[in-house]
Amino acid sequence: ELCYLQTLWSLPGGTPTPVGSLSPVEVECLEAELVVTVSRDLFGTGKLVQPGDLTLGSEGCQPRVSVDPDVVRFNAQLHE
Repeated sequence: ELCYLQTLWSLPGGTPTPVGSLSPVEVECLEAELVVTVSRDLFGTGKLVQPGDLTLGSEGCQPRVSVDPDVVRFNAQLHE
């Protein structure tokens, strides 16, 4: 119960607010890893970000190959 899928969107002023599928970033906490899914329309402008332009964390975790062309997915072990 400590980890669960929750989508958050920051409103002006920095207040995180849960929303439905409107958030461009979703994080799923599994037993041994995190799965981060990022919409390629990250800013909601219709201009898609390139997967190679995104990294996760200071060590530069690269995105994994995704069959869905509209999202970029990262897998990170909890100890990384």
